[in-house]
Order: sequence, then structure tokens, then C-alpha cells
Amino acid sequence: RAVEVLALSVEQAQAALAAIRSRQEGHPAGGAPSAAVEVRIVPDTVSVALHPRPAPSPAERSAWHRVQAQPGALVTVTSLDQAPLRRVRLRVQGDGPGWGARWVRWVWARRAAPPESVGGEALAAQDTLSDDETVLTLLLLPGEKREATLEFRARLDGETWPGDYPFLVVAELPDGEAAASPVPAAAAAAGLLRLRHPTAALLDQLPALYREAMREQERMDGPAPSAEPPFFERYLRGFEDADLPLQRLLANLDRLFSPNTAPADFLPWLATWVSLVLDENWPELKRRRLIREAVELYRWRGTRRGLSRYLQIYTGIWPQIDDQPFLGMRLGPEALLGRNSVIGNVPPHTFVVTLAVSDPRSVKEQTVRAIIESEKPAHTAYALRIVRASPGGGRLAEEPGR
Repeated sequence: RAVEVLALSVEQAQAALAAIRSRQEGHPAGGAPSAAVEVRIVPDTVSVALHPRPAPSPAERSAWHRVQAQPGALVTVTSLDQAPLRRVRLRVQGDGPGWGARWVRWVWARRAAPPESVGGEALAAQDTLSDDETVLTLLLLPGEKREATLEFRARLDGETWPGDYPFLVVAELPDGEAAASPVPAAAAAAGLLRLRHPTAALLDQLPALYREAMREQERMDGPAPSAEPPFFERYLRGFEDADLPLQRLLANLDRLFSPNTAPADFLPWLATWVSLVLDENWPELKRRRLIREAVELYRWRGTRRGLSRYLQIYTGIWPQIDDQPFLGMRLGPEALLGRNSVIGNVPPHTFVVTLAVSDPRSVKEQTVRAIIESEKPAHTAYALRIVRASPGGGRLAEEPGR
């Protein structure tokens, strides 16, 4: 019965919307001036399918944010006079019973690039959004047109019911500016929000006999209320809602197999696909990059190129690797061969790895040595130098020559 009380019929909704538009377009008698701004909303009728809030799915946890389109409308606010800079406050108010303020939010505002002499980016910084995202304040230039996106996020939460809900997008001047304005301080645009139960996809998968019987019953009983699908369709929706978590998991299954989108707790499992044992002390983004490039690193394992790339993934800089670090020597006047100097004390096949970093303490030497041990040829020895990079020095971005 609550649905019948709160939901308007199509005829009632259309009549209410027409009444709102009539009030909006009407002009007061006596030639009073029009409002300082004009508001338009496109489209003025928005349909939203009501779904319960989904439970978190493992396949949807990711380091990256996935942008999903939401039902919405484009609201345009135009300054109609040549007044100086004017602030306009946009809000949405219901024009009937059952309206929920939590259903809407402002998410985006745009302006044509203003001349630099007017203020440039400093002008855009004057736009403000309330903490609950339901009130947007824009700064308008004389004669300027601004656009903002209004999103609808109604959900089936036990307090929201299907139905047709007229609403107004109100553009008003702040209190102090409204008192000093010689023209009406507010303008509005009318819209209609239609909340509906989603259609049952299972109906299309059943034999045609069921659909034909339901349509025949509809012809006999007359059209159903605007907010209520037939009983059989609502009955099928119960099965679909129970199956929804599995369907969402399957729809996002591909995200589990990519190091870019897999949840963090899936990374060790994904690393086993490329025979890696991840160090949990590594930052998450570096572990993702290592998995992504593991196959390429295997191709170059045991070479200077493979070791350089592995160390670059961990440290963020390209190391200097010298496989001929000692070009010769000269004994000084204080050197005595056999007493304080020896020849040939360097093991054969030795190379030197030098890491020039801004803060040597930020690099864990034990981790670097473990990388070198796993990547170097078995018959070689090495020496590791972690030094502080001089200002403007060090190889921080470019890959060394091969």
C-alpha cells in the first residue's frame, strides 16, 4: 500500500509537471522584471531502475577507481543581464510527497575558458560544493552560461519506493546578494524523476508461452500502475536478486587476472602464475609492476639489461653496472708490493652495482642483494655500492645504454 500512496500515476505526474512549468514560465502582472538567471534541465524526465545496494565483491576491489555512468541530467544556468560577477546557488527540491533529498548530487561543473584578464583559474576556484554534494554554488560572469551535471542515485533501501516524483532545480542568489538585487532572486526548472523496479531479464529466457500468458493477462486486467510491474515479473526479480552477487562476480572476473586491477590480496596468487614469490614488504604498486613485467624479465635473466630493469622497478632509478670496474693501477711512492699492496685479489668475473639515490637509507640493502643474487649468472661475483646522488646527478629517469 505504501507504493500506492507515494507513487503518482502517469496522468498525475504529467499534470504536476505541467503545473510546475506553468508556474515557472508565468510572469507576474504589472511588467515586473524577469529573473536574473535562467535555468534549463535536459532531459527533464529521468528514469532510474531501483536496485539494492550491492555487497562488496572481491573482483571489484582494486587499486584503481572504476568510473561508472549514473543516470543524470545536464543543468544549464545563464546570466540574463550585464550585472557584475554573480554567485548562484543550485539546489533540488521535490514538488510532491515522498521526495528524498539523498537521491541527488552535483558532480561536475564546466565553463567556457574565460579571458585571462577576468581571472582564469582563480575564477573557477570560486565554485563550491556542499559536503553532502546537494548544493552547488557557481560564479557567473555577465551573460555567461554555466553547465553542471546532476546525478540521481536512488536505491532500493526500504525508504525509497517506485513512482513518479516531480522536482525543481532552483537557482537562487545568496541571502545578502538577493536583498540587493533589483530582479527576482530565484529561477527554477522543472523535471520528473521516474523510479522503477528493473525489468526481469529471466523473463526473456523463459519459453514464449509465459510471456504470451502474461501479456494476455495484462490485456484482460488493464494496464498496471506506472510503478508496479506485473506480479510474475516481480516474482522473477526475486530470483535475479539472489543471483546478483554471482552475476557481478562473473561480470568482473577478468579483473582478477590483470596485475593492474586485481585486488591486493590476490597479487600473491597471481604471482604464482609467473613463478614469482612476492616480497610483502614491497609497496603494492611495485609488486603490480613486477608481476606485469615478470615474463619480460625472464627473457633477460642473467644479463645486464634484466638486472637493471629489476633494480629499477624496486628502487625507481636505473643502476650503474660495471663488469670491468678495474682498468689498471699504479703504485704510489708509499706502496710496497707484497707488504701493503697486493695484485689479483679481485675474484674473476666480478661486476660492481652502483645505486645513486637521494637518500641511501630509503633503500634496503638486503632486498637489493636478494634481487642481484636471483638475477646474476651463477659463476659471477659482485660488489654493491649505495651512494648519495649529487644534485642533478644520478640516473633517475632514463634507461642506461645497452
